[in-house]
Amino acid sequence: IGCVGSDFEGTEFPGNEFTVEGTAISALGVSGDFDIGKADVQSVNYTVNARGGAISGVEVRITHPNGSAGSLGTSTSFPDVKSVSLNDALTATGMAIDDVAVGDMWLVEYLVDGNPTTTSFSINTVTTFKSALAGLCSGKATVTAQGGAAATWDGNAGMVWEGPVTFVRQQLNPNDDGEYVISTQNGAADPLDDISFGAYYAGYATDAQGSLPNGDLRLRDIDNKLSITGASQWGEVFSIENIVVDGATLSFKWTNDYGEGAEIVLTRDDGEDWPPLN
Repeated sequence: IGCVGSDFEGTEFPGNEFTVEGTAISALGVSGDFDIGKADVQSVNYTVNARGGAISGVEVRITHPNGSAGSLGTSTSFPDVKSVSLNDALTATGMAIDDVAVGDMWLVEYLVDGNPTTTSFSINTVTTFKSALAGLCSGKATVTAQGGAAATWDGNAGMVWEGPVTFVRQQLNPNDDGEYVISTQNGAADPLDDISFGAYYAGYATDAQGSLPNGDLRLRDIDNKLSITGASQWGEVFSIENIVVDGATLSFKWTNDYGEGAEIVLTRDDGEDWPPLN
């Protein structure tokens, strides 16, 4: 991106602007992504800028990774603040929404007299999922005693593990209910599937993948209601209770039918609020 102009006052990046006939062509203020679920309402904002000598205009051309390309129009006065939605891009390139996938990177180029300049930027393609819990958290797991079969576990009540916890999205369709594999890190910083949210490290002092509860256990989010479905490799069934959301912090307690349990506190690393989970 050519970062030249008032958006970066006092700073110039001459290697990122293109000069033609004494005129410097640059892109300023690029912000946003294309959202497949909001093709007609979410736009990417950008500015076409030219300073110096006079030129007839700057054409903006957009190209999809499959090679389909088209014009987004020509700017003749500068700076020219513009926006483009995914629908605009589809119209320009003659494509359909079904031709686009999450992660597609669109190339936007500035042309003068039909010739490409070195000024360009990329637009990523994203989508808004009905359940959007995927991401990294800072976790704290405290072992709790429930009584029952898990005597060794109860003997470690109050033991604490702290470390990174990742929600790994499994659903592919943005409109599907949420389904997540939970990943934690052992002492060697190996990412391991772990529906205990780190509690097994504290409860059993284990750091092996085979010693953590897996099987087909998944965290489910159905209209903001959390549950754990499936069973562990030992046949254990898990449940969640006492769910509390406080901004970027989510806390709850899980238990299973073997008698294990833990209080979990998860703080989003991005600082954003959790949805109103229950």
